[in-house]
Amino acid sequence: MTKRYRDFWHPGMVLAALLIAAVLPAGIVSASETAPAVAWNTTFSPEENSKFDAVAPTADGGFIALGSALTEVYGGREDLLLVKTDGQGNEVWTMRFPDVAPAAVAETTGGGYIVGGYNVSIARTGENAAYQGTSSLIRTDAAGEEEWRQVLPGMKVSSVAETADGGYVAIGWLWDPPGSANDTTAAIMKTDGNGTPVWNRTFPGTAANAGIVTADGGYVIGGTSSPFNNDRGDAFLIRLDADGNTLWHENYQAPVIFDVEETDDGRFVYSGNYWYGLVNAEGEEVWLRNMEGLTGYAVALQSSGGYVVAGTDVRIGEGFVFGTDAEGTIQWNTTFPATGVYTAASAPGGGYTLAGIRYLSADTSAAWLAGLAETATPAPTTPGFGAAVAGAALLLLLAGRKRRG
Repeated sequence: MTKRYRDFWHPGMVLAALLIAAVLPAGIVSASETAPAVAWNTTFSPEENSKFDAVAPTADGGFIALGSALTEVYGGREDLLLVKTDGQGNEVWTMRFPDVAPAAVAETTGGGYIVGGYNVSIARTGENAAYQGTSSLIRTDAAGEEEWRQVLPGMKVSSVAETADGGYVAIGWLWDPPGSANDTTAAIMKTDGNGTPVWNRTFPGTAANAGIVTADGGYVIGGTSSPFNNDRGDAFLIRLDADGNTLWHENYQAPVIFDVEETDDGRFVYSGNYWYGLVNAEGEEVWLRNMEGLTGYAVALQSSGGYVVAGTDVRIGEGFVFGTDAEGTIQWNTTFPATGVYTAASAPGGGYTLAGIRYLSADTSAAWLAGLAETATPAPTTPGFGAAVAGAALLLLLAGRKRRG
């Protein structure tokens, strides 16, 4: 089966990112006439190999970011990093949890945070590999100190959230036993305020990469079919009521869904590999848009209407974010050389916060955050020499690569 989590290093992607970084000025490159300004960007733990996988706004106008650091690039221990920042991305505090990989984080009512983390093990028999794992819900106080931890055996958690009754929900998948028809079974688990399971639901033959609590107190989960072929038509969304009963289950002509958000009018926008789309409250497709070569790890709403999609160009390992109108037509696009964008969130005061990884050299990286302003500003109409050279470099790189469908 295919690993469903992002590795720190992809050598070809890193080399491409570094080549682009060498010919472009520091910062970002706008690919549109009206891209939002980057208000700030910052890196964390530059002495280690680190990254951010999740970010969420906090009530004080700052952010809580979840990521990990490797003790060694290959074969080292992976520790979970929980970082609180102010509204400009400046570090307030950092907490470290040994031997846990990051999945998701959210602020809880009254302060504190709910964190989803996991561990994965691989048992090999000849050429066959059986994946197993254990996840944890970790509740911390406002200073990041652990208050309790609930172990979820056999589960790979993808997203976590607080529910209206003060409990929590964990969404992800279970690995099926070796020899099963499918690799995984999607799972959603509801807990009380102490992390004790209340109910759980499973969906054989699927894996849930994303999930949200809906405005009516129910849930929507999304992902891909199993085994992980990532063929068109494998993507799905499932809507459940507050008690976990299925209201509808729909598949779409995209390979996989990595993120989903509810719109103000009760519809759902999603992003994934090479496609992003909008469905109505009953799960019926409104529109589907292609973004060949781009993996949309995150989707958010624009206050002025339309949507924001952020992720990584898998062909060259370059981060991107673009904004669309209500019909999904791209209005602006911004790229981030030598950077991978793994997640995004709407900022409390407007705008968006991106999180991921900054490649510092061929063998070092740093966890990275950037803030985008809400208001778009005019960009230069004539590309500079650096942009022209970068374009030529990209053409040379892409000419030697096999295009992905």
